[in-house]
Amino acid sequence: MTRLDQAFPTLDAPITVHVNGCPNSCARIQVADIGFKGQLVLDDETGEQVPGFQVHLGGRLGRGEDNDFGRKIRAHKVKADGMPDYVERVTRNYLETRTDGEQFADWAFRVDEELIK
Repeated sequence: MTRLDQAFPTLDAPITVHVNGCPNSCARIQVADIGFKGQLVLDDETGEQVPGFQVHLGGRLGRGEDNDFGRKIRAHKVKADGMPDYVERVTRNYLETRTDGEQFADWAFRVDEELIK
């Protein structure tokens, strides 16, 4: 059982997570609910560059207004070793603050940045 399955055994809405290190975006992070683009990020504690990710949220492909490459928060990055905690925190915030029937992508665009950082 995965960490998210254990943390959210009754998750009733699909959430896609794509992780990409390819410069061609082979994993298509821009259209995932939660997308991670691999890059070096600054460790606030040591001042060193460490493996991490730029975060994209709420991407989707569809018809009409349902097309979007996701929400990117300016200067928001996640260290690689903090990615599981980040996904769990954002998923928990989604489940606690979504409206009835609201999909993750819609929620990611609607909420204040503090809930998705």
